[in-house]
Parts: sequence; structure tokens; C-alpha cells
Amino acid sequence: MLVWTALADYVLVTKFYNERENIPRLLKNIADQTLKPRLLIFIDDGSTDKSADFASSEASRLGLDSVVVSMPMKPKGNLDTLGRAWNKAQPEIIKATKDVGYVAMTDVDTQFPKDYFETMLEFMEENPRIGVVAGQVAGQPRRTFPMFTGKVARSEILRKIERYWDISVDSFVNVKALQNGFELHIMDDVEVQAGISHLQTKKGRFRAGRLAYYSGVRPLYAMAKGVARFDSQFLRGYWTEASRGTWQCKDQDILDYYRGELGRKLVAFVRKTLRL
Repeated sequence: MLVWTALADYVLVTKFYNERENIPRLLKNIADQTLKPRLLIFIDDGSTDKSADFASSEASRLGLDSVVVSMPMKPKGNLDTLGRAWNKAQPEIIKATKDVGYVAMTDVDTQFPKDYFETMLEFMEENPRIGVVAGQVAGQPRRTFPMFTGKVARSEILRKIERYWDISVDSFVNVKALQNGFELHIMDDVEVQAGISHLQTKKGRFRAGRLAYYSGVRPLYAMAKGVARFDSQFLRGYWTEASRGTWQCKDQDILDYYRGELGRKLVAFVRKTLRL
């Protein structure tokens, strides 16, 4: 039986842009969890519908402590600059996790089983080599990299971050965990309800190609991935950025990870073949 301490607690971070209509349902779901967060950190990426004020008021009504970090208002959201909002929130994350062991993350349109976060923290407490864990999204393709919505990471990983990757906080946290010697894990038997990922849309696949170029994926490997998956939008996105040649990642951990992706897959393929 686990002995729960202050360190076996978590802070929950959620980001949004003009999602006031989704906030009450999420907060009710969090308030109903068997293990509630020590603190909610709302990252408002420049909403114009007063989402931040509403979220703070609704959290208070449900007995949940919260803090709001807001970017300047803007006419539309921009996924390519979301990391900047996380950079602004980083002092609050560090302050909130001084004696808290975990940071959980979620999108606003997600619904969790009532024991989701208790299950995740119990697993992490029993498996100290795991740095990040998440479940799966019901009805969507199975993930092999812990997803953002429902991700739980050890706070020591986030506390070491000096600056977030503008483009993808999701992948960034996973890579930083690996670079710090931790492993990643997905609990396939634990599912959450969430909206369709933008990565499954044409626009999302185009952006995935742009991100592949940005993060240093080699051209031949990018072509192989696109052709193997019949993913023309991915290829268009990759070569659009390659033709510009100005949008480059400067985080060495990210570059090292994605430049080594082909090698890791080849090694995994060889090992699998030898076992057959």
C-alpha cells in the first residue's frame, strides 16, 4: 500500500484560447476526481471572451485553488507560439511545485475517468524510472508517445526547463524526460474522452510536416514517412518549410532526438526481426 505524501501530489496545467463554453465541464470533472490537484494553473493564450476570469471564478465555486497566467489579447489563437505562453507561466509552475512531485496537463475539451489522476500518480510512485505517463484517447489512433491531454510528468523535469519550445510543449516535455534519463509510458487500458486531434486533419498533417523540418528530421526520412503513410500533406508541409529554410529549432535536445529517430527505428526493426 502506498504512503501518500505532499510530494505524491500534483499541479494541473490547462491551456485555452476562447474556450469558455468547455471550461465548466472540465472543472466539474476535475472537482470529481478521487485525487484533486493541489493547484490549477490556467494558461490563457490571449482569449477575447474572458475565459480566464470565468475559469478562475468557476474553479473557486468548485473549491479548487487556481492561478491564471494570461497573454495579451489577440484576434486568433496561434499554435506555433504556444510555448511563449508556457514560458510566461514557468515561474508559477516552479513556485507551485516546490514540494509537489508531479505536473499534469490537459486540454479543456477532455473528460477523465474519476480515478484517472490517482491511477497515474500511483503508477508513477511505483515506477521511479518513468518520467512521463498518459492514457489513450478513446476512439482515436493508439498513441506511442504520451499525449498532452492527460499527461502526467515528474515536476523535476519541468523545473529544469529554462525555455519551452514555441511549437509543441507536448513533444518537448517527452523529449526532455528522455534526455534526463527517464522512460515514457502509455497506459493502454486507461482511456479519456477528447476531441479529434488537429494532427488528424489536413491542416494538422501539413503542420506536422512543418514541425518535422523545424525539429531537424532528415529529408530522406521525412520522405519515407510521408510516402509510407500516403501523407501528402505532411510532405507538403515539410518541403514548404525546407524551401524557406528560415524556421529552425535551436534546442539541442530536440534536434538530437529527432535527428536520431531513423536510427532508433532501424535498431528496433532489426531487434524485432531477430526475435521472429
